[in-house]
Amino acid sequence: MNCCDTKTLSMGISGAPGFDFSNTQRNMAMAKMGARVPAARSTGTTIVAATFQGGVVMGADSRATQGNIVADKNCMKVHKLTESIYCCGAGTAADLDQVAKMLSANLRLQELNSGKKARVITAVRMAKQHLYRYMGYVGAYLLVGGVDPTGSFLYELSAHGVSMAKPFASEGSGSYAAISVLERDFKFAQTEEDAKALVQRALHAGMHGDNASGNSLNLVIIKPQTTVFEGPIVPNFCVQPDKIELEYKFKPGATKVLKQKTIKYDVIESMDITQ
Repeated sequence: MNCCDTKTLSMGISGAPGFDFSNTQRNMAMAKMGARVPAARSTGTTIVAATFQGGVVMGADSRATQGNIVADKNCMKVHKLTESIYCCGAGTAADLDQVAKMLSANLRLQELNSGKKARVITAVRMAKQHLYRYMGYVGAYLLVGGVDPTGSFLYELSAHGVSMAKPFASEGSGSYAAISVLERDFKFAQTEEDAKALVQRALHAGMHGDNASGNSLNLVIIKPQTTVFEGPIVPNFCVQPDKIELEYKFKPGATKVLKQKTIKYDVIESMDITQ
């Protein structure tokens, strides 16, 4: 499905169908001709980031998987781009490492040439142009955040080159559980302590709900004057298990009954004739 096509988006705005399923038809035609159909890949990661008053907190788990095998328990998914700009990556580990190294080198060259600190939007621009050039074949889903002279920022990037500025974000297979914690507890202009605790709770939720995420977590707190890296932090779920599920208590009659139907069943006893 190509949801990033300009033509498709314009059709969606005008009221026509907003998605393009031509790749599905292509795959069916390829299968009929005996060609190999592109296989879906399953990856595992939980990366989380949240903004606070004047800064950004970013974090990730440390488990790298190869199919259903834990290949690495100490995979670093929090990458330093500059002194005040970091990125977290989900997707293919090799692609993430190379993209992070490329961005770090190019941003450093720009800082040396200009004599000024690199801006977060510059890192986002470099990353999205590189990813869009390869149309998703570079499997890097990024959270880019940091602080520059214009303020603190957080961006979410897909492997196809789409970028969005967000106050909080999560990516990876464990993001379904993590984003629920972020949406429930995030507050604008929150303190650094609240943002750090929120990111840790979201990572714990992702590690609870996703078998491909786990082992330990790494955090980075980016502020205008300092950047602090913390990790690896090994959560002890056995001693202090996090309560992820909420209690839902609804008053009787809160849901309107539209229709009732009673079905009667006849109970038939059968005997074993083989005895």
